[in-house]
Amino acid sequence: MRRSLVLAGGALVAATAAFAQPVTLSLFGGGDFQPGSYSVSGGANRCIISPESLMHVGLEAADGKSCVHTIVEDTAERATVAYSCRGLGSGRTTIVKDNRNHFTIDAQGIRGREPFAVRQEFKRVGDC
Repeated sequence: MRRSLVLAGGALVAATAAFAQPVTLSLFGGGDFQPGSYSVSGGANRCIISPESLMHVGLEAADGKSCVHTIVEDTAERATVAYSCRGLGSGRTTIVKDNRNHFTIDAQGIRGREPFAVRQEFKRVGDC
C-alpha cells in the first residue's frame, strides 16, 4: 500500500508539472476563437487577445504563467479548468461556447482570502 501511495504521488507531481504549460482546450480548437473587443455582461467591453484569459474570470490579475491548471472537462462546446495561481488565489471556471463569438463563463474560487463567484457572458463586438 505504501508503495502505491508513493507512485501515485509521483504521478501527481508529473501531471501537475505538465499542466504548468500553457493550456490548450478543444473548445478553442480549429481557429474558433476570434481575438477582439468583447461586450461583457455586467461590465465594460474588454479586449481579449487570447482565450486563456477567459479561464481566469474573477481572478484577472492571474497572468497564467504563475498558475497551475488542471483540465476537468474538455469538449468542443464546453471546458472546465481548475487552477491555482501562486500568491493570488485559485478557482474553477466553466466556459460554454454558445457560438463562435459568444461564450458564457461560470467561475468561482478564492481571491486572496475572499471567495468570489462570477457568471458572465462574453460577446464579440469588434476589433480592439
